[in-house]
Amino acid sequence: MQPVGSTSVAESFALYYRNDRIDIDEEYLDNSVRINHIKDYLARSPRIDSITVYAYASPEGIYERNVLLARKRAEAAKRFILANIPADREFDPSSIRLRPMGENWDGLRREIEAEYHRTDRARVLEILDASVGNDTKKWRLRQLDNGNTYKYIIRNHMPELRLATWICVWTHPVEKCEMTPPVEIRFDKPAAVRPVGSTPEIATAAQAALRPEYDKRTVLALKTNMLYDAATWLNFAVEVPFGRRFSLLYEHHCPWWVTGSNRYCLEFLSFGGEFRWWVAPRPRGESSKLVKRDALVGHFIGLYGMGGKFDLQAKRAGCYQGEFISIGLTYGYSMPLCKRLNIEFSISAGYAEIPHRHYIPTANYDLLIRDRSKSGTWHYVGPTKIEIALVCPILAKYRKKGGNR
Repeated sequence: MQPVGSTSVAESFALYYRNDRIDIDEEYLDNSVRINHIKDYLARSPRIDSITVYAYASPEGIYERNVLLARKRAEAAKRFILANIPADREFDPSSIRLRPMGENWDGLRREIEAEYHRTDRARVLEILDASVGNDTKKWRLRQLDNGNTYKYIIRNHMPELRLATWICVWTHPVEKCEMTPPVEIRFDKPAAVRPVGSTPEIATAAQAALRPEYDKRTVLALKTNMLYDAATWLNFAVEVPFGRRFSLLYEHHCPWWVTGSNRYCLEFLSFGGEFRWWVAPRPRGESSKLVKRDALVGHFIGLYGMGGKFDLQAKRAGCYQGEFISIGLTYGYSMPLCKRLNIEFSISAGYAEIPHRHYIPTANYDLLIRDRSKSGTWHYVGPTKIEIALVCPILAKYRKKGGNR
């Protein structure tokens, strides 16, 4: 093709990966043909404005591992592109945008629709179209034909789902430059060579790649422990993420119950912080079709520290005042509950030091007389907190890197 004027041009390419691998193997499937085509194209290309890389893992194995593979494959594709752009070509490496897409369920659905012709084809499509979690889909596929169906799909359809594909966009005119349109070559049908898309599809891809891209990210979350709320134990927490792996939490508890007769009271004031490491956060868009989260979702481990003071009285039997400090570890899991809310489950255990003083009320409960014989310090090791928290993530809009130029 020969672009003229200022018309944008977009081309797409793809390379495949072996199971559980992130390196680009020239001997795998038809990668050798594709690599030669890509190198030739980059060597004769006009000025490249931007490249968007989409990387996938086949939907087999452990979800968290597949998310990692998709990200690593996108990074490997970027290294391949940079290694094969001629040194004299004007190109900004930061214009390569990586889009790891996780497990390639849409690709599997298209593969089954087009290429799967076993007797249980209708049942396989029914499972893939069901409104259930991806782990449930995997389990249901494994039950078909004593596991033979799933083995057949892995052997014959999964290889083409492990790939990185990218769109290259040019926005400058080219003279006397002839380029062959990209092709998609199926490894099981080497004679079948077909164009990726028609001219309108290419123009649409170019316009989409040049359009400014916006998204939303979680900037903080407001929380309340529903177990404490049920006991009218006032509490709140604020959590701020740093990237998708770390966050800082501040929590505050302040129940303040006093009866008019002064015979009973529960006055409690505590505050603390927690540093959290999110072990396997789900990438944005993978937690469900309805909810998109980029942070504060998944399993986490926390290191907390807290302190406060208390005043407890139950007639004459228990009347203590004191302070406390506590440090320990937290394990928890957070998941989307609906579009605007998450729910979080966690348990903490650690050490608490509790200096305390005992008092004896007078007959009319107007005064408290200190009993020095029952003052001291309690030391405690064990569970310290349990939470079922309602979480409201606060999202902020931001512009992705790249986009309009």
